[in-house]
Amino acid sequence: MPGLNARIDQAASLHRHASAVTQAAASALDTYLPPPRTDLAEQQALAQRLRDAAARLTPGWLGAALDEVPAGTPLGEQRRPEFVRVGTAAPQEDAQFPAVLPLLGTGHLTFSADSRDPRVAGVLRAILLRLLATAPSGTLVVRAVDAVGGALFAPFGALADAGLMPPPVTDRAGLQAVLAEAEHWVRPSRPEAQRRPTARPRRRDCTMLLLVAALPSDVQGAELNRITALAQAGPATGLHLIVAGWPPPPLTPDTSLPSAQAPLPMSTQIALRNPYALLGGAPFAQPAARADGLPGRAAGSDVPVARVAADGPSPTATWPGLSVPVRLDPDPPAELVARVCRELAERYALSGQVHLMDLLPDPDHWWAESSAAGLSTTAGLAGETPISLVFADLTPHWLVGGRSGGGKSAFLVNVLYGLCTRYDPDELALYLLDFKPGGAFGRFAPGSGPEPDPAWLPHARVVGMDCDREQGLAVLRELDEELGRREELWQELGVKRFAQAREQRSLPRLVCVVDEFPVLLAGSDPVAAEALGLLESIGRRGRTYGVHLILCSHTVRGIEALHVRRDSLFGQVPVRIALPGGGDVLEATNDAAATLPLGCAVVNTAGGLGGPRGAIRGHEKTVRFPDPDADAQVLAALRQRLWQARDPSSDSPVVLTALTQEPA
Repeated sequence: MPGLNARIDQAASLHRHASAVTQAAASALDTYLPPPRTDLAEQQALAQRLRDAAARLTPGWLGAALDEVPAGTPLGEQRRPEFVRVGTAAPQEDAQFPAVLPLLGTGHLTFSADSRDPRVAGVLRAILLRLLATAPSGTLVVRAVDAVGGALFAPFGALADAGLMPPPVTDRAGLQAVLAEAEHWVRPSRPEAQRRPTARPRRRDCTMLLLVAALPSDVQGAELNRITALAQAGPATGLHLIVAGWPPPPLTPDTSLPSAQAPLPMSTQIALRNPYALLGGAPFAQPAARADGLPGRAAGSDVPVARVAADGPSPTATWPGLSVPVRLDPDPPAELVARVCRELAERYALSGQVHLMDLLPDPDHWWAESSAAGLSTTAGLAGETPISLVFADLTPHWLVGGRSGGGKSAFLVNVLYGLCTRYDPDELALYLLDFKPGGAFGRFAPGSGPEPDPAWLPHARVVGMDCDREQGLAVLRELDEELGRREELWQELGVKRFAQAREQRSLPRLVCVVDEFPVLLAGSDPVAAEALGLLESIGRRGRTYGVHLILCSHTVRGIEALHVRRDSLFGQVPVRIALPGGGDVLEATNDAAATLPLGCAVVNTAGGLGGPRGAIRGHEKTVRFPDPDADAQVLAALRQRLWQARDPSSDSPVVLTALTQEPA
């Protein structure tokens, strides 16, 4: 009991002490007058300084409130847009300032949520609009990925229609194709060990923006690793990424790996909260010191960067973040997006329209040329200069590459009509094979249906539409047999070249166009082996006997049959034509096709070899070519005139589909 009483007395004493402290504090607070708050004024002054800095870093479209942009605000600036506004930072209601982040020339942006979050969808559209409206014409190349069906980019559809920005890809295969194009962009022109530290980057005048609104649900570790590698190498080569939904949700073993959950290298991370966002992780750049005291330049770039104090962060340090809530910019007004896209499309259209008739000879001189020395046609215009391509001894075969929707069919139709208006059917015969449904060659065969058009291309001997591999193999056998017959004829005539044989016999040159030729070479079965052997034989012997190949595909990578025999086929093909997304038909060090818009092609007559950047390349031109279907009336009249000029006794072409038999 004595111990218990002692503890009770102690508790009572502590209670009396606490009551006394409380009363004393209350009395002091009743008489206390706080001094004036100087920190509020300081915060407002700091916010004003930040607003002034944002105005200098993001003038015009880059930093304006998009719902307040005047109707007549001009598009395009004289410099690359380096910083961009993403929202409004609001530490206090009366101390707000624009949230401005570095992007082009510095690094990347990531969002913790993808475009399924309306806030992310809105700010992505706002960022894209700001960059497109600011960048000088032709200097910003945009590639988009949107696994939500492409809805985010629907307001920018006018740019896709004009050929300025391809439609977004929406699945894993499309993502792989876009990553391959970006990898071609960043691939160094020389091995890293041979590059001088002071070497300037390629494409200093152009920037590629890879905008991922939502990753495909079946994305795998290989694609995530490729994105990470591109982020690491991108800024030094003019490639920048905006990736929404990074890191991806850890729902699979691949996406759960530490490498997949790490922040994207050299990126500013935007973390979504409710209802605000937080910014962090922006990379610092440590510019090289200069004796003249002028601002330094980032490694491998012509762009000046702000100085960092000597005791500041190292180049590998990261900024911990902006500890204030940021309201992301909302969706830009639909009418503003439509106006900007319309004006950009109109500018591009006016910069150089080309029509099919610009590539054809004067109608009064159709079928007036001889194929004895070779075949020639206009592939497109470089500026106002027509650029011709030739089938002859030095350029016997062509390789054409371009992604799906990149204009490959349009280019081929232009070439075929160009040849067929210059040479009559006694000078030129065509074998046309297409291994995909809905190809462009159906227009060269007699029509079908309730009211069929009987017209066909008089030069066509075989037209294959969605044909199978065995049918394609049969056509190659027929061409190889024709080579054998001509070889015997050359021995009989005592000649060694086609032009010499033509002095004694009337023979047409033969051109075989094989669209999606990798289908023939797929796998390791007997069909692939025989097809490769026949293509090699035609490629090797064709120049002597007037037989030529045009091999076409959306990609020439990963063809199993060519794993060890690539040069045996492609070494016979000096003419390389790269359409948008088809840069892999060029040599790996040649990046001339990396920035191609729709309706343009790189024409290279040296096996895809490039040359010093900025030097005049006589063997390589970039040409514009038309969409032949843009004027249906002209195309229909052209088809009818060629058909009506044929020999009435001539036979229509053999038409091959998956349901027909092989040609005899």
